[in-house]
Amino acid sequence: MSDVPIAETAVYTALALAAHYFPKSVDGDSRTAAPFAEAASLVSGKYRAWDRWKELPHDERQRIAMVCSIAPGELADVRTFSVAARTLLSPLTADGTSSVPVMGPFELVGTDPFTADSAFPRLGGDPLGYVDRMTSRFRRPSARPKPPEFAGPGTWLTREIFVKNVGQVHGRLQIPTYPQFTEALGHDRLPSVSTVPYQADLRIPTPELLRLAEEIDLRFPEGKRYLHSTLGQLFKVLKTSDTVSPEEALSLTAGGMEIFNAPTGTGKSVLVRVMGAWFAANDLRIAIVLPDIKACLAMTWNVREDLDHLHRSGIIEQKRTCAHLMSSSGMHDRALKLASLINESVDAPGEWGERAERDVDPLAYGCAQRTFLESTGDYPPGREPCLSLHRQGVGSAACPWIPTCGKYTPVYEAATANVVIMNHYVFMQGHLKIGINLDGRPVRSMTAAEFALRTCHAVAIDEVDQFQSRAVDKCASEIVLHSRRHWSAAPQEMDTDAKRLRIDDEHSLLPAVSHVRLMAEFLLLSICKNALSLHATEDDRAQARIPDQTSTRWHLARGRDRTLLRLLWPETAAEDRADIPVEYFQRLNALMPARYQRLDPLSGQPSLLEPDWHEVRSELSALVAPRGEHLLDAVKLELHRLLADAVKDPHQRTQAINLLVTRTAMIELDEALSALQEKAHDYRSSGLRSAQRISKDLQSGAVASVLPLGMLGRAITGYRVTGLDDKEKNAALVAQTIAGDPHTFTAELGGIVSLILAGVERPVIGLSATAYFPQAVREHLHAPVRWWMTDAQAKSIRARKHRIDYGEGHPLFGDPIKVSGTHPSRKKDALIELGSNLYDQYIHRELERTAIKDPDRAHVLVVANSYEQCAWLARGIARAGRYDGGLCLAVRAEDLHSPNPELPRENVAVRLTAEEFEDFPRHGKILVVPLSLIARGLNIVKGTRSAVRSVYLCVRPLALLNDPAEMYGSINAAGLRALPTGGSPLPSQALTEARDAAWDRLALLLRTAPQFTAMHKSLQEEVVAGMIVDLIQLAGRARRGGTEAVLHMVDYAFHEDTWSADLETVLKRIHSQWTPQVRQRMNDLYGEALNAFLSYAGIEPHDTGLPCN
Repeated sequence: MSDVPIAETAVYTALALAAHYFPKSVDGDSRTAAPFAEAASLVSGKYRAWDRWKELPHDERQRIAMVCSIAPGELADVRTFSVAARTLLSPLTADGTSSVPVMGPFELVGTDPFTADSAFPRLGGDPLGYVDRMTSRFRRPSARPKPPEFAGPGTWLTREIFVKNVGQVHGRLQIPTYPQFTEALGHDRLPSVSTVPYQADLRIPTPELLRLAEEIDLRFPEGKRYLHSTLGQLFKVLKTSDTVSPEEALSLTAGGMEIFNAPTGTGKSVLVRVMGAWFAANDLRIAIVLPDIKACLAMTWNVREDLDHLHRSGIIEQKRTCAHLMSSSGMHDRALKLASLINESVDAPGEWGERAERDVDPLAYGCAQRTFLESTGDYPPGREPCLSLHRQGVGSAACPWIPTCGKYTPVYEAATANVVIMNHYVFMQGHLKIGINLDGRPVRSMTAAEFALRTCHAVAIDEVDQFQSRAVDKCASEIVLHSRRHWSAAPQEMDTDAKRLRIDDEHSLLPAVSHVRLMAEFLLLSICKNALSLHATEDDRAQARIPDQTSTRWHLARGRDRTLLRLLWPETAAEDRADIPVEYFQRLNALMPARYQRLDPLSGQPSLLEPDWHEVRSELSALVAPRGEHLLDAVKLELHRLLADAVKDPHQRTQAINLLVTRTAMIELDEALSALQEKAHDYRSSGLRSAQRISKDLQSGAVASVLPLGMLGRAITGYRVTGLDDKEKNAALVAQTIAGDPHTFTAELGGIVSLILAGVERPVIGLSATAYFPQAVREHLHAPVRWWMTDAQAKSIRARKHRIDYGEGHPLFGDPIKVSGTHPSRKKDALIELGSNLYDQYIHRELERTAIKDPDRAHVLVVANSYEQCAWLARGIARAGRYDGGLCLAVRAEDLHSPNPELPRENVAVRLTAEEFEDFPRHGKILVVPLSLIARGLNIVKGTRSAVRSVYLCVRPLALLNDPAEMYGSINAAGLRALPTGGSPLPSQALTEARDAAWDRLALLLRTAPQFTAMHKSLQEEVVAGMIVDLIQLAGRARRGGTEAVLHMVDYAFHEDTWSADLETVLKRIHSQWTPQVRQRMNDLYGEALNAFLSYAGIEPHDTGLPCN
């Protein structure tokens, strides 16, 4: 049984599960069958579609998750599963005879094996026992590969790497012998962890938390004690859907995600900090996941000091520890950056104080290999050959200094700590690369997500909506499909490596590899020869661009359909500011070459109106199915003839042909790459190094490794070309693939995800001020709000409209200044003018007034969308007639002392990097900063109160829905929304409807206009909902310590009502679509904060509204 291939095991066990949970009656037969559709749903990981999932016992959910974890991702598609099952249960040899064993475990239903949609089980009446037997080998410790052995004394070679500006680096390492080191270390020197047993509920008594907070407060002087009072106030007003009052206990339940929603500044971070102490005091383990490394360093310092204090006080008998698990690759650079921000005391030169101990010491390390290594160049920090030493007759070996190396100290500390702290990115993408002893057996690697879920009793995620938004971004991965650099593309390696496989396996693998190579080479080389282009020269400016400037952005196969449609069918040009009718897209899709037995969900069944269009399709088909010929030139010439009547202008016809050909090639490459990804996933455990590389590159994070496919059922792929400045040597075609299900990953972190990664469910609590906002597709969590605090502070947030006009002497004198939606060539002038007039008319007076009434809060934030826009605003402020100093400007680290003329001089504006924003009141009164950097996580305070009162939004923040990640977030959320509440008795049907909804959203995104004012209304609502989430978070920077925040909407784009796309109108549409239950929930969670935006839009807080047509 152990020799059964993984894919076959997955099909058999999924059928056994389907036979048990979804028995299907068959006419004329007393037996029940296992339906293929439900078997496919059971390996999809999307159990939210099944109404019985939550009712199943934990051991049954574990069994199903085990099958899901081993199944290739493509088996979640019903058609693919059906083909696999029919082939497996009725394979025919060349002479037409069946090779199925007479007593196989399943028998196809019906007389025709090629149309069967279910199978009779022949398992002796115990399908679940059969599943356990078939999957037992995957539960054995030996199922996971061992880590590399440690290198012993002697001479070793290091791996060769390419270092920019240095070249190829490799070397020879002479490892000395010491009295205590005469032979290689054993795996027992790796860190050791154990799987924490399953615990359905975890009760944290509130009085115990308060008692710990009170004790920790004693660390500080009386005037700085705030933990107990903050936590006490929070629990008094906290509400819950649980039967247990928050004033009695927080009861965490394993499975899924439980949301803790409370306004900024009310004590969520304090709660997490004290929870860490509670877990340590009770000798339990908790993983705390924070937004960034800065927050992690601060929390680690605080918790360590808390635990030391509690131990000294006798509250905790034995010493407990806290560890910061971080990525080893960027530690050195981060240490240098943080060290550069520390100013030595004049009285104590060389003494760096607490900030050095907190921020620099944990990140700094040295490499012991340097002393004993002779190499062609230095290995950069983070890329040392720690796991790639080798010599004749020995595979890769690990550096013997790993157990004592500062680079890996965080891993060793995390293995034994009671409180493990990591950031969002480490949780999603981090790996414990050195290996680890898991339950007594060394294993090669473990993801940080598995480490947290397997070895900790609970997980707490701060800013959980931001975590989900980042998960959307981290669904993207890149792979080089073809390159002029020798053997630097993964498909080339895979083609060669396949010769090491069995004939059957090579036969299965090579069609996907060969077609990816063929299409990638065709596309790249045609672009290098200028026979094709990835950019469309739609105007005179575009024709002047050089290819390298236009091809380095990401291009989707269907990304320029609107331009192509206007060329082929000029009547669509009138639809420039609206959705182009769907039938035109169907016509275009119908021109694409058909793939065998595969329907494109975006293609309808339209008739091609002119006979010549059939010939166009034939010509395009010839390009993607060549017979050893270069057909591009011939096809382009023939297309010129065929399209001469439809597109009369030769330049436009050339452009249309280029778009048609590149669209065809990229769609074909999409399909081929999808097939290759599936095959690589199948062969990743075969030892085929290139398959492991492709699988790793295309599923680089925890999201895609657990849930390979999103609601769309396939990946979205974009392409870009690099190296065209020296195309003979460096040209490369790179694919960016976006796959996985980030929304389900986040909402089911303690449920499905934990089952697949760790084998058990875990309690996971997600904290945020904005985790619930239905139309915000990136931030809204599809999980229950378990605890919440209503924002009841009167006028805690106020939103104000402002119209700033161009001043005297400007050509547009008297017109309102609009930034968002303005042509890029005019934004610089608009922002400089806006900065100057805004300061004179509003900021100067506010700072003067606040300096008298509340001097600690006499500071403002001026917000734009990018560093460049901030620089222009700052230049305008500095030119204002009433300007009297105090200007600070956010800059990148490399621009801190840059002579860039676009930046105000350093004697005009103090330049601050992101690490210094919290201290900006020490440097000035105005901070001009990008929204993405200031919206979350920063405590700009004096004492315990916010130092900022007002925030001026100078550029309307908008998402770019033509960006692949933004598109994917919208598409996946549309599919999830289509699932029935509570699931369906037939999950396959629910998933089919959800997939249809996801494809409908993709079609809408492709045909809608990219400008916000002309965008489809539902997409406008998604964009604005996400913006409101950002604004609520942004207002939180001014609400620390119970203070109020004032948001000033300055960009006239907020107010311009063209095409009913102003902020007021869109907010009214959003509000009108909320059901009474959603409105009640929004009021419960946001209270006065929500009322601020409703009032801005002229909506009464309790207005029922009417649905919009």
